[in-house]
Amino acid sequence: MSLSAYEDLVHELTRLDADTNASTAQATRQLERRRESLREVRSELDDQMMGLAELCARLRHTAPDLTPALTAESADGVPGEAEDNPDRVLERAKTALREAELARTATVRAAQRPTLLPKAHHVLRELLVYGSCMIACLAVQFGYFAATGGKGESTFWVAFLLPVMATIVGYVLVGMANRPRLPLLDRSGKPIKAVVPHNPRLGVTLAVCTMALFAYFAFFA
Repeated sequence: MSLSAYEDLVHELTRLDADTNASTAQATRQLERRRESLREVRSELDDQMMGLAELCARLRHTAPDLTPALTAESADGVPGEAEDNPDRVLERAKTALREAELARTATVRAAQRPTLLPKAHHVLRELLVYGSCMIACLAVQFGYFAATGGKGESTFWVAFLLPVMATIVGYVLVGMANRPRLPLLDRSGKPIKAVVPHNPRLGVTLAVCTMALFAYFAFFA
């Protein structure tokens, strides 16, 4: 072997060694980036799991199964997407975590609204609650009237006492309907006492109408 051929061989080996070192360094940097991305995904996933568990506890709802599914290998043993393109899988995981955060925030905001008809005005809720109580009261009154023929001694009390009781029940139910399931929080994270609107005058007005309607049928019709 001539000296020139030997030098060419040494030069080729040096170039191959440099290429190998460069490829190894690039693969090492890529692996480190993937490890960093994986640590970020794991940290965000832990935060999401803790936040979801806390939210389920506050809403008194059963926490879902948070065990991740294995997707690195399919059922027939063929490598899946996790081995084909791990960068794409990590990016999809980050996107899914961001969507989960937005969904959890939207759930919290929905839970901080009133329980009944959360997007409706509170007067509509109160009208619905008080109206339902008065309809139930009228049903009891007319049932009593049909059973006794209006000749019982308690007709007067049924005509005027039942609407009062229905108003009290409606007042309690209105407080429950207008109260949010989750309290609002201030900037320091402390709960703010919810201002639950009540409109007892509406209940009293409907109670007077109920009294007048039943009294008309019971005493004058």
